[in-house]
Amino acid sequence: MMKKFCTIFLFLSVSTGFVLTAQPYIGRHARDVEQYIRIHRSEFTLDQTTRNTVYRYLKFVDQMGYKTLLVFLSDQDTCTWYKVIYDYDLLDNVVSELNVCCKPESDTSWIETIGNNRYCKVMKKNDWFFSVSTHQLEKNDEQ
Repeated sequence: MMKKFCTIFLFLSVSTGFVLTAQPYIGRHARDVEQYIRIHRSEFTLDQTTRNTVYRYLKFVDQMGYKTLLVFLSDQDTCTWYKVIYDYDLLDNVVSELNVCCKPESDTSWIETIGNNRYCKVMKKNDWFFSVSTHQLEKNDEQ
C-alpha cells in the first residue's frame, strides 16, 4: 500500500513539479541529464546565459520562474550532486513532499533511498529563496 502511495505521489510530484525526488541525475553523464530533462521535466529549459569558471554545471530554469535546477558535474561531465533553488511560495509544498517521500532527519534534511543507494537532501533558507541540495551518501555513511 505504501509503495503504491509513493508511486502515485511521485507521479504527482512530476506533474506539479515541486520536488525533484527519485533522483535520476547523480552518476549520469551531462548529455543524459539534458535528455532526461528535455523528455521528463519539460517545464525546465537549459539556460546557457551564465558561465562560472569555478564549477562545472548545467543550469535549467522553469518557465514560470519559480525553480532553478543546477546539476554539478565532475571533470568527466558526470553529475556528482544537484541543487534546486525555489521561490518561497513553494516552501510548504516542497517540505510536505520531502516529508512523504524521504525520511526526515531534521527540519532541514532528509534521506531518500532508491534501491541500494541513499541520498541526503539538505534545505538551506536564504533571504529571497531557499534551496534543496542532493548528494549521494557513501555506503558506510551513517547520516
